Amino acid sequence: MRQILLIPLICYLALLMEFALFDLFGRWGGASLLLLVVIFFNLYSGIRYSLWAALWAGMMKDCFSTLPFGAHVFVFGVCAYVSTYIRRYAYERGSDLSKLWMVFCVVTLQTLLMGALHDMIFEGIRWRDVWAGIWGPTVVTTLLVALFVFDALGGWMRRWRIS
Repeated sequence: MRQILLIPLICYLALLMEFALFDLFGRWGGASLLLLVVIFFNLYSGIRYSLWAALWAGMMKDCFSTLPFGAHVFVFGVCAYVSTYIRRYAYERGSDLSKLWMVFCVVTLQTLLMGALHDMIFEGIRWRDVWAGIWGPTVVTTLLVALFVFDALGGWMRRWRIS
């Protein structure tokens, strides 16, 4: 029960950190911390809590988006299901490289889905600019902070005795 109540707070703090990092470092500070929260809860507690985190992360992100409300909820939900699939078939428990591989795949999927939604709604985006200007910096910065975020969230969950 505590975990269900703690997930919205963690998502809110991740959103604040995302905006702070983006304001400080620009495009190269745009780590997708909300997506890392969704992946963490998938690895730590399973799909139910991951979907709950995806719902909260998507709603918070949708509040500041130009896309129709629910677009980010959809993308984060799909990423939660894909991370479950990766966890089941390609993830090795306790392996940092495996965690980074999962983050790489899910961030790539998120970029593809968000690009496709932007393309459908705003008619014609340049995919070369999406890959060079959005995907590249997001993957690099998210991979750089992923293990730190996973360790910090895991320590926080152990401290609060949440399983």
